[in-house]
Amino acid sequence: MSNFFALNSITTGRGWSVNVTGYTNALRKLVCCLFMLFFSTAYAFSQQKLATGEHFADVNGVKLHYYVSGKGPVCLAPSPGWGAHVDYMRSLTPFEKHFTMVYYDTRKSGLSSGPDDPTKYTDQDFMNDMDSLRTYLGLSKVWLTGHSGGGYQVLNYGSLYNDHVNGIIALDAMARYDSLHHAEMMKVINETKNGPEFEKAKAAFFGKDTVKRTMDEFLEVILPLYFTNTQIIRTIPKLKVSDKAYAYTRASNIFKSKNLLDDLHNIKVPVLVIVGDGDFICGVESEAKRIHAHIPTSRLVIVKNAGHLPWIEQPKEFYKAFEQWAKEQHI
Repeated sequence: MSNFFALNSITTGRGWSVNVTGYTNALRKLVCCLFMLFFSTAYAFSQQKLATGEHFADVNGVKLHYYVSGKGPVCLAPSPGWGAHVDYMRSLTPFEKHFTMVYYDTRKSGLSSGPDDPTKYTDQDFMNDMDSLRTYLGLSKVWLTGHSGGGYQVLNYGSLYNDHVNGIIALDAMARYDSLHHAEMMKVINETKNGPEFEKAKAAFFGKDTVKRTMDEFLEVILPLYFTNTQIIRTIPKLKVSDKAYAYTRASNIFKSKNLLDDLHNIKVPVLVIVGDGDFICGVESEAKRIHAHIPTSRLVIVKNAGHLPWIEQPKEFYKAFEQWAKEQHI
């Protein structure tokens, strides 16, 4: 019979038939509804994870602490990795006009947890955390912003997982710690850090004093080296540093064990490389220009009269360059 299939009941012996077409259509509708319900629930859940405010993500056996702020495509912004809290990165508020910024503390930094095992703070551990956070947030692709050691992380991630990245903003980033890096650091210090406000900072940085300090205290003493105008330090909040994170990352030799320059050609997405012309720790010649030279899709911006944090020292010039680049990326 057309569109019907006759069956016999085993218990009664009676003949009965089932409308296969109607049954199939109903089943399809049910599957479709369940499919839509699943993905709408998953979407709603992912949106909760990206609601404005403070959150924690359980990934790789650690709780990553993160803040969400802004509107637009998601941009992950890790802390530098060696212990500094991510709070200072939240001063990049103009970015939030273009992105939903996700500022997160890397393992053991800030309010994030982390294993008490220095072997668990390698380059790959930080890459796994970044990729797991992307997955946790339900995103196939993200933008990335990183400063200093955070810049190292986002460039490293881009070279390994280019297909999961929309674009990268590398702020005073590092890619290779070598003799060229060290030579430029010493040159900048010797030529530009000679006022009385730098003497105590240089003595602490080069280990010439014997004062025992926490990392918070040490960073406060050496902070003048990071600026061309030391007066601006009075206007910014004190940076917080996790002593354990610093000890563990130092023991794992992160930032020094890998030459990122060899892999940067794998990055095919747009990259904005910004550096202060007076940065002593991630210099123009040894870091920014070499990074730019190894990424064909990159643009280099050198901010004049700025040190390691150009968006704080020269916000007008810094954000003008960023806004122009962001407009070209249609974000």
